[in-house]
Amino acid sequence: MLRRLALVFLTVALLLPAESQPQVNRLIQPQRAQQPNPSSQGLSLSEVSLDKVSFNPSRNDKLILTYRLSRDAKVSIKVFDPDRQLVRTLATNAVKKAGVNREPWDGRDLDGKVVPNEAYFFTIEAEDSAGGKGVYDPLTFSGGEFGDLTQGQMDRESGTLTYQLSHAARVLLRAGLGSGLLLKTIVDWEPRSAGTITEYWNGKDEDGLFDVPALKGTTMVLTYMTLPETSVITIGNDNTSYRVYKKGLAKPRPTKEDRLTNARKISPHFMKSRLADRAFKANLLFPDLDKAGSKTVLPPTISNTATLRVAVSDADREVLQGQQFEIMVFIDTAFLLEQERGYLPFNFPLEVSTLPPGEHTITINLITFGDQIGVGSRKIKVAR
Repeated sequence: MLRRLALVFLTVALLLPAESQPQVNRLIQPQRAQQPNPSSQGLSLSEVSLDKVSFNPSRNDKLILTYRLSRDAKVSIKVFDPDRQLVRTLATNAVKKAGVNREPWDGRDLDGKVVPNEAYFFTIEAEDSAGGKGVYDPLTFSGGEFGDLTQGQMDRESGTLTYQLSHAARVLLRAGLGSGLLLKTIVDWEPRSAGTITEYWNGKDEDGLFDVPALKGTTMVLTYMTLPETSVITIGNDNTSYRVYKKGLAKPRPTKEDRLTNARKISPHFMKSRLADRAFKANLLFPDLDKAGSKTVLPPTISNTATLRVAVSDADREVLQGQQFEIMVFIDTAFLLEQERGYLPFNFPLEVSTLPPGEHTITINLITFGDQIGVGSRKIKVAR
């Protein structure tokens, strides 16, 4: 196998062979803010920017938010997380002069804790002495625009995948087969800065049973949705994940005020919770053959038929809550059956009489109608 492999990223809907894909690498250009012009007739906010696209609060790094006021005003500045909940209030009715103003953020939340690695955005509200108001809310005009990348490169020796983004975005990168089988979610709607992006992947599926790039018909799927303007990505917090951090809060934080947005087309994933809009693990069990209490999952030996149970952990049930889903079953990557369900666990008789003796791999794709996918694989032994 060649050391460097050209990858073609395909949309799930297309599933076209690589040779028929257009060789393009284009990201939708997001709509830019219509910044008001400073005017003596009223208050305006403009020229909002950040001095960094990412920073490491764990190393005491700081970020500077810059903005311009057309006249003196009282200003309130807030930081929000990707679920649009308040992270920190940087200023409350602070008196600011006309012209350029700056506000630092140290990457800490309301409790003084370093925030988890994620993407955060800012809102600015201003009011002058005459009652004139100005609001900067990037969600009203930016973020959520989506598409698919069709070019990238994989280096098997270093275990890297490389691609280009022209705008900061959340990325979903999946690997599977052109037949529709998903084997690995490599990047799960994680924020990435604009530029050359390098992801690391050892080439294995979720359970480490397949060398995915070596399989015939391997397909890479890379989808993105842009981040709101003036988003910043925090890095360096190895102590907690976003999910653990959010679940550890004593009470829910206030949610950002809803405001009218422009008419841009946004991804259906854009406004979903980052806690539940994610991949999850599908567990494969053989209740009649697995040894109760055993920590070692051995391939069960089946001669004719065995009951296969598909389940998820309690921690992953929030992904499925209130959703219909379907279960697809594959044997040795070949499609076996499909069932539409609304509950788990799901039990069905696995018939192996048509399989040759020896070791085989069962793979489950559990797919919600909201496009969250759980994957699980397990080996079995067929004996006569």
